[in-house]
Amino acid sequence: MLQLLRRIARRCETHDRPSYPHIRDLETSLGLEPSPPPASLTDALSNPAIIDCRNTWCTRRR
Repeated sequence: MLQLLRRIARRCETHDRPSYPHIRDLETSLGLEPSPPPASLTDALSNPAIIDCRNTWCTRRR
C-alpha cells in the first residue's frame, strides 16, 4: 500500500531521501558553514542523483 501511495504522489525512495552532498551544496550556496559529514563513509559519499531507480514515473530519472 505504501508503494502505491508513493507512486501516486510520484515520490521515489531513492531520490527523495536527503544526501550529504546535496545538503553540503545547499549550505555552501546559502553561505552557511557545511555540517560535519556522517560517520558512515557510504552515507557521506552517496549521491542519489547518479542512481537509476528504474521507476518509469520518477521525475528525476537519468
